[in-house]
Amino acid sequence: MKKNINLIIIAILAIAVICETIYIASGKANMIPKLENGEEAIVELNDGTKYSATEIWNEIKLSNGLTNLLDKVDSKILEEEYKDAQADINTYMQTAELSIKAQYKDDNGNYDEKALTDALQNYGYSSLDAYLKTVKSNYLTNKAATDYAKTLLTDSEIKAYYKSDIKPDLTGVHILVKPTATDDASVAAAKTKAEEIIKDINKKVQTGMKIEDAFKTYDEDSDDATLYQDLGTFNYADMVEDFSKAAYDLKEGQMSKTPVKTSYGYHVILITKVGEKKSLDDVKEEIKTKLAEKKVENDSTISITAMDKLREKYGMKIIDSELSERYKRYINYQLNQKSSNQ
Repeated sequence: MKKNINLIIIAILAIAVICETIYIASGKANMIPKLENGEEAIVELNDGTKYSATEIWNEIKLSNGLTNLLDKVDSKILEEEYKDAQADINTYMQTAELSIKAQYKDDNGNYDEKALTDALQNYGYSSLDAYLKTVKSNYLTNKAATDYAKTLLTDSEIKAYYKSDIKPDLTGVHILVKPTATDDASVAAAKTKAEEIIKDINKKVQTGMKIEDAFKTYDEDSDDATLYQDLGTFNYADMVEDFSKAAYDLKEGQMSKTPVKTSYGYHVILITKVGEKKSLDDVKEEIKTKLAEKKVENDSTISITAMDKLREKYGMKIIDSELSERYKRYINYQLNQKSSNQ
């Protein structure tokens, strides 16, 4: 549900939480001191100096008040915007917490809370909760940016991506020949062995053996340097680039004519089945997400605009005219800075 957000109220509440009333003057512990203009003071010194919430706020808003308040407002807006995605958010946060805890263990392999806390403090986080709060904020902000970027996509972009990047599933096997060392001679020897395997398989097929069975004979001979592996069903992004590129050049029942080099070694690939390409409707949301993420990555102004649009959607109104003007300048500055750095 959309809610109007009054920044002044938030500011005063924030100050009330941060600043406890300080009384250094004696004998008036139960009285709230007043300034000459009648405003209540939140701080009083021995010499009679008093400061009001209004005075402090007028100074804060000209320094870091705007960014602090935007953090508060954005947190509320994002929680509301993605309340229906709470299960996914919780899963992400649980994974993030487990991931960082796994990096800090004692000599016995147990989670070392102190080591993690010390490390986080070096990066400016007072606690694990403070760190996770930032992680969650970044996750939701990125989600908002991606969702906004989706609205910028055109049908032609989506169709072009579908045509060029969406591939059918493949099923296959391969034989990997790994070099025994990293020197040129060992790499060359691995390539030669893979070429010999291709020749051997071709000979077996010429004698009437099925090509799948010819590949299977190397399963029995697998060792540290030569490995037969059933790949099952896979898609382009499941494998390293060089492997996938070669695999998708093959037809069903066809094997690679020359060894395929990757960072793992030399592969001899056999594609046993080419699946049906999914329809555009089935993968449209997946395509939109990938294209939107790419847009956000390539255009950092999108995240700025996305949050500005969300604040507008939820009716954020800055009552203070000076702060309102400062917000406009802040947005323009952010957009100009991001654009000039791209």
